[in-house]
Amino acid sequence: MLGIIPDFAAETPAWLSILATFVGALGGALLGRQNSPAVDVAGMAVLAISLGFGGGIIRDVLIGNTPPEALRHWEYIVAVGVALGLILLLGREIARFAYALLVLDALTLGLFAAVGAQYAIDAGLPALTAVLVGSFAAIGGGVAASVLLRETPSVMRPGPPYAIAAVAGAVVFVLLDGVNGGLASLGCVAVAFAIRVVAERADLRTRPVRPID
Repeated sequence: MLGIIPDFAAETPAWLSILATFVGALGGALLGRQNSPAVDVAGMAVLAISLGFGGGIIRDVLIGNTPPEALRHWEYIVAVGVALGLILLLGREIARFAYALLVLDALTLGLFAAVGAQYAIDAGLPALTAVLVGSFAAIGGGVAASVLLRETPSVMRPGPPYAIAAVAGAVVFVLLDGVNGGLASLGCVAVAFAIRVVAERADLRTRPVRPID
């Protein structure tokens, strides 16, 4: 029965990876436009690349898969270019579909976590390292974008439990991977997606730690 569940982490179709890159680049370009006039077109492009490529590049560098896949295939660069063009032309209209972008972002978060953890396992790394690689792959692009904007990354500040969603998804993947790869992939995406969307809809926020007197 479990054998019919597709293992899309181990056998991720190219279009799905490109879609994840495209969604990330949309978010990066939109972030740049929302920070205008402090950010120009070149800045928008850099942010689109950071959010589109960042997680995958961090994953590949951590496991020694170099040059990173996003730099070896032209389709990823085209995906970022299309995303940038759409935000330049239709940024106001796209920003109105905030909930749809949230859903896509949550799915992308889980997918990057699952694929990152799978890559680490395939590289022979231990389970705990696989969780770290999957988590970094999921949140790496957002961290890079925040650093470029000279902001404290959102995963380090009180707010929506973005990092928690990524870590929880990666943990579920590692725990279920020995049972069935497809079930592990599905569980990872489902958990990360649920935490991300429910937290946003219910306005759940992490709390700051108590300072040392």
